[in-house]
Amino acid sequence: MKFARFFSTVLIALLFASSAVAQDAQPIENEEFGVTITPPAKWEVTQGNDKAVASFKHKPSQSQIEVVGTKLMTPDVADVFFKTFHKTLTESNFEQASQKEATIGGIEGTQTIYKFTHSGVTLEVVIFQFIKDSSAWLAVGYMQDTEKAEYMDDFTSVIENMKFAKAE
Repeated sequence: MKFARFFSTVLIALLFASSAVAQDAQPIENEEFGVTITPPAKWEVTQGNDKAVASFKHKPSQSQIEVVGTKLMTPDVADVFFKTFHKTLTESNFEQASQKEATIGGIEGTQTIYKFTHSGVTLEVVIFQFIKDSSAWLAVGYMQDTEKAEYMDDFTSVIENMKFAKAE
């Protein structure tokens, strides 16, 4: 339950965040996960929630991309991590539009798209989930449906440009 509340809070914060904490758009290095994540051009590095490894915002469109990782005790734990995130979306009235196995930047995973319409505006949430070494990852893009085609390349570039330190 605590995990679900966390993701509900993250989702609400991302949906209604109005300003980014601007920083130089330099790659984000995270020693804990041994990863470097590069923001897309014209996106700001923002302060995400405490579980986000990286968070980026495209200020003119209010689109956001967040990368969340979790260390795994066993590979089975990844399933709980992924299912909890998806359950939180569906319990918040997001409708799953599609789900497929996908490979982005040589990383195999599952891509899922959700939609939510409120006051005539449809938000799409694009999720790419994967396991790398002993961590589970969620790359999550939040964008209006009318702008999704314009920002999907930015979303995939975040995943394609993730650099992982070699596992010892």
